[in-house]
Amino acid sequence: MRFIPKDFLLSQKIESLSKNKGENTKTQWELEFSKRWVAVGVHWGVPKTTLAVHGWLMAQAAPVSTDDVMAALDLSRGGAHNALQSLVDWKLAHAFKPLGARQVRYAAEDDPFAMLMAIIHKRREQELVPLAELAEWNAEMKEELTAQGRAEFHERIGGIAHRARQLDTLLVRTAREDEGWWWRWLLGPLRTK
Repeated sequence: MRFIPKDFLLSQKIESLSKNKGENTKTQWELEFSKRWVAVGVHWGVPKTTLAVHGWLMAQAAPVSTDDVMAALDLSRGGAHNALQSLVDWKLAHAFKPLGARQVRYAAEDDPFAMLMAIIHKRREQELVPLAELAEWNAEMKEELTAQGRAEFHERIGGIAHRARQLDTLLVRTAREDEGWWWRWLLGPLRTK
């Protein structure tokens, strides 16, 4: 058993109590924002718990630990950890370990354009890449579908896969561009001379 001085334990308890008193004024709006973020983000294909953690994380001024997320959102350690790791995988949050600290801290991506591009990249992986696999299956089944008189089905699936490849190529090329390029591309047609 490890010996821990009483002064250390007392200072830790006092620090945690002072944190709780200061957090009560902000907790309500943070949780409200988190709920609204869930309502917005469910259309991205992200689990609700992960969105709740992301919304709460965005409202934080300083990086937080897994314990902070657990306490604020009433999550289990596994649920909080999985949500945070999912956000790191999506590149919507960053994990780092400060020098001398034992716990990993998490901070939400603060650049709106980087956040948007991370969401687009993940959606591309989830939706367009599987369509490429469908195109491979369609190519393998061409003879069988034609023999059964279903050539129109083969062509329809081929058309879907072709459009998906075009969109995928467009997203890959435009993902390399910076935010200024996107704004010029989007607003370019609106310019008048």
